[in-house]
Amino acid sequence: ERLRKRAAEDAEFEKKCASGCRIVIDCGFESLMTDREARSSSQQIMYCYGANRRAEAPARLLVVGLTGRQASALGNVSGVESWRGASVDARPLEDVFPDRSSLVYLTAESDTVLTEVDAATTYVIGGFVDRNRHKGATHAKALQLGVRTARLPIGDGDAIVLGKEASRVLAVNHVFELMVRAQSSDWAAAAECLPGRKKKPEE
Repeated sequence: ERLRKRAAEDAEFEKKCASGCRIVIDCGFESLMTDREARSSSQQIMYCYGANRRAEAPARLLVVGLTGRQASALGNVSGVESWRGASVDARPLEDVFPDRSSLVYLTAESDTVLTEVDAATTYVIGGFVDRNRHKGATHAKALQLGVRTARLPIGDGDAIVLGKEASRVLAVNHVFELMVRAQSSDWAAAAECLPGRKKKPEE
């Protein structure tokens, strides 16, 4: 009975994922990270899956370019191979998507502000941790591949206003959860998932 209930829940979850947008985590930055950062990046991918399972309106999760240390770290986690509504591809982003017309790379350096999440669009998040050493790496890659870019509506005058001390650099899982939540709510409500240090203090 318990297995049957779990199977029904999994089927319902995958049905919800199918109607959401696709979010790609691009792990093609392995060479830029230390061992510790690579492990941290893998952990953030796991957090993304957990956030997706809890979401009211989940997305289709695709992890690409997963090789080396990140792949090893994720491979040590039991259950990854049976993730629902998610898939992993070791090939780089440009090979998985030879036609990149539907892609939008989320990068803080973009001049385009993302106003809403479109289910027909595939959004790409740079899947790496670099402690700000390689600022602009995702933007440069998007330009090189001819992929459109957009930034989250974060900052003065935008839908999400952070506290004065907060960095605009969000962890992979925070960007992912913001995007997923924004499918079923406005940006301000979606931003409730950010840790306390990222929120604007109450007036």
